[in-house]
Amino acid sequence: MEQVFFISDVHLGAANESAEREKYRKLTSFLNHINSPGTQLFIVGDLFDFWFEYKYVVPKHYFPILFQISKLIENNVTVHFLPGNHDCWIKDFFSQQMGMIVHPEEFSIELQSKRIYFFHGDGISKKDTGYRILKKIFRNPLNIFFYRLLHPDFGIPFAKLMALGSRKHTAGKDFGDEDDYLNYAIAKFEQGFDYVIVGHSHKPALKNIGNNSFINLGDWIQNFSYGKLENGILSLNFWNG
Repeated sequence: MEQVFFISDVHLGAANESAEREKYRKLTSFLNHINSPGTQLFIVGDLFDFWFEYKYVVPKHYFPILFQISKLIENNVTVHFLPGNHDCWIKDFFSQQMGMIVHPEEFSIELQSKRIYFFHGDGISKKDTGYRILKKIFRNPLNIFFYRLLHPDFGIPFAKLMALGSRKHTAGKDFGDEDDYLNYAIAKFEQGFDYVIVGHSHKPALKNIGNNSFINLGDWIQNFSYGKLENGILSLNFWNG
């Protein structure tokens, strides 16, 4: 039976040069490990610390990992991408030039006879009201249109600075959101889903409730954690490269 892998919150470009090299090394070794025809990879948001796609321009410093992903796709690995709150400003580069299957919003799919619900997880925490307001602003099509009028040499560095501020804000607060995430998953179980997969909080966790499972994928900044579905069983794992 096929193997299915899940990652989120890699935040490429977020760390200093040394930490980024180590992150790239581990992520590249992980992608090489799963590079088998028929495998599926789900990227559940925030692969990039910042991504803003212009009509003819994309951020160039992510090309090493984009190249690794393109090798997966060429080898008949199916790659799904669900934007997160740091890389939601996409157009058609991932789908048309890369060949990824892009899911613009939360979605569900059946894999290995299991109904699985995917959501990046931003906005689940009830205490994070400020972010819910910002999410509506950042994802407003009119605001995105006007931002694209900025020259990339200004727009991309400025947005990266905002992404850094967002991460520092989130890291410095304890939203106490574990129960919010679990309650969110339980509500999905009641709707008939078997598994719920999220990211965003950078807190890897796997909760089994009866025949249902909820997984928070953690991150690739400190935990290097990932999910795996094999023979219908969902597991949480940690990559040491």
